[in-house]
Amino acid sequence: MKAPAAHLAHHFDDIQGMLRSGYGWLQDSRFWLLTIRDGKETAARAWLAKFVESGVVANAEEVGKSRTHPIAKAAAIAFSFSGLAKLGCVEDTLHPFPTPFRSGMGSDARALLLRDNPRAWRWSDVDGDSGDAVHVLIAEWTERDVGPIISRPDETIFSAIQVDNDPCSFQKLEGDNEEKLREAFGFRDGLAQPVIKGLKQDDSFRPRRSEKDKKQADTLYDDSVVQPGEFILGYRNEYDELTYCPDVVGWRQSGLANHHGGRFALNGSYLAVRQIEQDVEAFSAFRQANGQDICNKLMGRQDNGWPLAWKYDPSNPKTDSELDAFRYRVDDANGFTCPKGAHIRRVNPRDTLGVDIESSIKSTKLHRLLRRGRPYREDSNGETRKGIFFIACNADLERQFEFVQQRWARNPSFVNLHADDPFVGSSDPQTFPKALSLPGLPSGGEVSLANFTTTLGGGYFFLPGLAALKFIVGEEGATKFATSEVAEAAAP
Repeated sequence: MKAPAAHLAHHFDDIQGMLRSGYGWLQDSRFWLLTIRDGKETAARAWLAKFVESGVVANAEEVGKSRTHPIAKAAAIAFSFSGLAKLGCVEDTLHPFPTPFRSGMGSDARALLLRDNPRAWRWSDVDGDSGDAVHVLIAEWTERDVGPIISRPDETIFSAIQVDNDPCSFQKLEGDNEEKLREAFGFRDGLAQPVIKGLKQDDSFRPRRSEKDKKQADTLYDDSVVQPGEFILGYRNEYDELTYCPDVVGWRQSGLANHHGGRFALNGSYLAVRQIEQDVEAFSAFRQANGQDICNKLMGRQDNGWPLAWKYDPSNPKTDSELDAFRYRVDDANGFTCPKGAHIRRVNPRDTLGVDIESSIKSTKLHRLLRRGRPYREDSNGETRKGIFFIACNADLERQFEFVQQRWARNPSFVNLHADDPFVGSSDPQTFPKALSLPGLPSGGEVSLANFTTTLGGGYFFLPGLAALKFIVGEEGATKFATSEVAEAAAP
């Protein structure tokens, strides 16, 4: 007999809003990476509690109403494992946090798995060469004329890294009926998002998918529909199992646990976060030497977001659902249109890796990522640097983010190729491939590649439900974690 699952619709008020929407109508964004100074834990809890009490951390229910009453600003808060420990959270020994989150993306073990070099990063979720670990991630989104939610965190409490959005990332180009999000290389961003079943998942940068979208996408719409447990802890996943929920000491006794009757991590998610710098100059030189068509083949889409097989017709605009309604196996099995090593084909192989279409789609759904990042821009010393502040929501870091990164994106032997993905962020230019095979091209079908992206920092963060968030920063958590009884209960 199956264990009963929580009813998702009954928990919308406890789920942070970023799991339901990418806030595409809020075109300004800012990300804060906060490290709590030693001895300032109590002050940090008080500062964070005040921020939470301000009401800017939207929940999924509020986001669902945003079509008629648009939210002018929204925020999300997540914590690294070291951040939870810094704030006094003690994991329950019977239901601990999973190993990847506990060890951190910047740890030696994860670096080997992900082919990373955290020693060269600017920041990380563990103490190391890049400095003290980042404890708290705050993401904020606002309308252009509203101004930032946080001007500057209290520097006596936190050391802070500020990552601002690229103000030119939303553009209205020829053929567009509205501004579209584009990353620094000029490609449409935010496409091909999974649809969380029961949450009526929004497109990352467009209003909610409607019945019209489903009809236009035809039967392929279901290819994107994924069980909620793939992204939200405590619900059924694609294995038809309840996603594992960790617990912390004191949660059951706090009174907040009764709000939804589950473990501490219910309604939460894990965030895989990476700051990826894009070498716009190198990519522009590559485009100049090889042409836009070759650049499109590396990405796997036309720069306007249309699949490579489609002839662009500005008089016939497409919804984002339509732009995601395609497969590879029947029409492009050998990669003559969209190369097998193209970025979008690596991170979402769709119907290509199983013995048939059905098994392939089912397999791919086990490794989907819900993306919530934005392009960023840094201006300093007369130099402009651009990139992606990448955020992927997932319920199983090993099976989702790490699998995609290790087995698909950063795997030189992916589908018997001999090249890496040039867009995911290399930490060591010496290991980057020098050529990529593109079937259908003359002269052997290979083009020389530069190292277009570099990872500047990364970390794993836990995005709690609203009740758990109040426990972390509120008096309930602070008081209980200070008692010796809780410390003794947490001991193995």
